[in-house]
Amino acid sequence: MEIKKLTVLGFSEGALTMLLDILNSQKIYPDIEIVNNLNLTPSKEYKHPMFKIKLINDIEIENKLVVLGVTKPHIKKKICEVFNLNNNQNLINLISIKSDTSKTVEVGKGISINVNSCIAGHCKIDDFVFINRNVSIGHHTVIGKYTTINPGVNIAGNVTIGEECLIGIGVNIIDGVKIGNNVIIGAGSLVTKDIPNNVVVYGTPCKIIRNNET
Repeated sequence: MEIKKLTVLGFSEGALTMLLDILNSQKIYPDIEIVNNLNLTPSKEYKHPMFKIKLINDIEIENKLVVLGVTKPHIKKKICEVFNLNNNQNLINLISIKSDTSKTVEVGKGISINVNSCIAGHCKIDDFVFINRNVSIGHHTVIGKYTTINPGVNIAGNVTIGEECLIGIGVNIIDGVKIGNNVIIGAGSLVTKDIPNNVVVYGTPCKIIRNNET
């Protein structure tokens, strides 16, 4: 795949670092334009020596290859609505060559899969899902739109994860569990039973801490 120029929508140092590392793993070095129409000032370093990167205020993305540059699910959804990305044909998937995704996995658009992640057969990964490094996903698992899975998560088979979920570092999810929409699971939690919509959970085993009102 040859990409000469890539436009990144959204400005999160963590997401940008992940995207640049994936491109580097594929030995793809496009010129990077980051849409920073909100004039955000970076608080941490994000640049990579192999890429030419510039910040732009132009929000015209017609005929440009685009990816999302944020990880928070509700912000991903908002950017998609503002730029009408659900109907955009110029979205690309960024999948590290050091990840292992079964040929039977169904993937959507605008997804990112980082290094050392493994996705077993017959899973479905919906649009704008981010899967960070060292994640294991078991067979026949379904992951909904805009969800972000942080490093070191283990998801067993036949699991269903809804839209706009945020799965914290090192979470373990047991076989057959169903997780609703707009759920945050705290780092290190063990999920042994179904979780309803719009809640924050944490613990081993995890319990509902509060409602998620994002």
